[in-house]
Amino acid sequence: MTHTTHTTGILLLVGIGLLGLSWTASAQSFVGVAHSLDDNRILYEERHELTTNDAGQPLTETVRYVTPDGDLLAIKQMTYSELARPAYEIEHKTLDRTESVQPGPDGVQVRSKKTGSVEWPDQAAVIDGGFHYYILEHFDTLLAGETVSFQFLAPSRLTWTPLQIEPEAQDGRRLNLTLRLQNTLLNWILDPIHLVYDRESRRLLEYRGLTNLPRPDDGNYRARIIYSYDQEPS
Repeated sequence: MTHTTHTTGILLLVGIGLLGLSWTASAQSFVGVAHSLDDNRILYEERHELTTNDAGQPLTETVRYVTPDGDLLAIKQMTYSELARPAYEIEHKTLDRTESVQPGPDGVQVRSKKTGSVEWPDQAAVIDGGFHYYILEHFDTLLAGETVSFQFLAPSRLTWTPLQIEPEAQDGRRLNLTLRLQNTLLNWILDPIHLVYDRESRRLLEYRGLTNLPRPDDGNYRARIIYSYDQEPS
C-alpha cells in the first residue's frame, strides 16, 4: 500500500465533512484525570484545548499535563494536517527533554531519545493521539465486532509497532475496545490497553493502561484516565 493510498483512507473520517471546508476556527476543551491503577490516587490531569474549523475538523491541539498540586509536567502542541498522523512537539518540564515528530511525504522526522527519519509502513500508519481519529474512522467496523489493525509510531525507537484494536462485549451505550500487539505470541511484552467510547457521541470516556507520559524516575505512568467534556454533544 502506498503512502497516498493510506493517507486517503485516513482522511475519510466518520462524521467529518472534508469538502468545502471553512477555516473559521472554534475551541473545545476537555480534561482527562489520570488515576493510579494500584490505589486510585490522582497522578495528573491532561488539560486539552482543541481548535477545530466549523466543519468539526481538528486543526491544532494543546495538551497540558498537570500534577494535583498544579505543577506543569509537560506541554504538547499538535497540528492535524492528517487526522491520524499529527505533527507534534512535547516538552517534558521535569525531565528537561523535548520530543518532536514531523510527518512528511516520504516518512516521519523524529527528534527523541534517538533522532532520525522513519519510512512510512505498508500498513495504515498512526501517530500519537491520532489513534483516536483512526478509531473514529473505523467506528462502525468496530461496532460490527471486527478487528482493526495499524502501525503505531514508537518515536524513541525510530520504528513502527504493529497494533490491533479489538471490540469486546458491549455494555449499553458503551463500546469497549482492547488495544494490543498484532502478534499474539508477543503480547506478554506489552499489557493490553483498554478503551471505552460512548456509542452515540463517539467520545472517548476512559483509557486504562500504559500512557505516553514518562515518570520522573523511570518508565511511563500506567493509569486509568477518565475524560470529561465542557459541553454535551448536540
